[in-house]
Amino acid sequence: MERLVLDPGGKWQDVARRAAVVLRAGGVALLPAEGVYGLHALSENPVAVERLLALKPREEKKGFIGLIADPEELPRWTEPNARALSLAKSHWPGALTLVLRAGPSVPAALRNPDGTIALRCPGSAFLLATVAGAGGIVLSTSANRPGEQAMVVPVGSLVERADLVVDGGTLSGTPSTVVSVVGDRVHVLRPGAIPIVNS
Repeated sequence: MERLVLDPGGKWQDVARRAAVVLRAGGVALLPAEGVYGLHALSENPVAVERLLALKPREEKKGFIGLIADPEELPRWTEPNARALSLAKSHWPGALTLVLRAGPSVPAALRNPDGTIALRCPGSAFLLATVAGAGGIVLSTSANRPGEQAMVVPVGSLVERADLVVDGGTLSGTPSTVVSVVGDRVHVLRPGAIPIVNS
């Protein structure tokens, strides 16, 4: 297990490049995201997906979040409507996860049982650069067992089993906001860093 320290005032770009290399090689990386730590793997790599599932099996009716590097990719992977596009334009890059109907080209690892996909263009400059360097959709899931508190400090059994751990210090504990968009209706599935109300 490789461990790197993320210094916001230092050369974090070097750490992002290293994290991208690990993901491209099929590794699982524990990285600081918006407020909490998450486990990450490249969705297009079947070996990486299997390793991520071994570490953190998907909960029933729940899938992984897909991280993309460019908000303009949204129509490539989903069937977005005007409301979803407006939310993405207002809050991406940022701590907002959109749950939308999945498009036909979505990797199986990202498609939820109900045919939706959860996507986010992360607001963290480090994480955004990592995803861009990985060259595909990066799977993301919280680095905690079901029922446990979200990880805000990179310690525990999941940490020891990752190929790469990037230590970004103690995080806020506030995850991304997750919303489902159907037509013009927005439903908050998980309150988080960005205040969105049901409408």
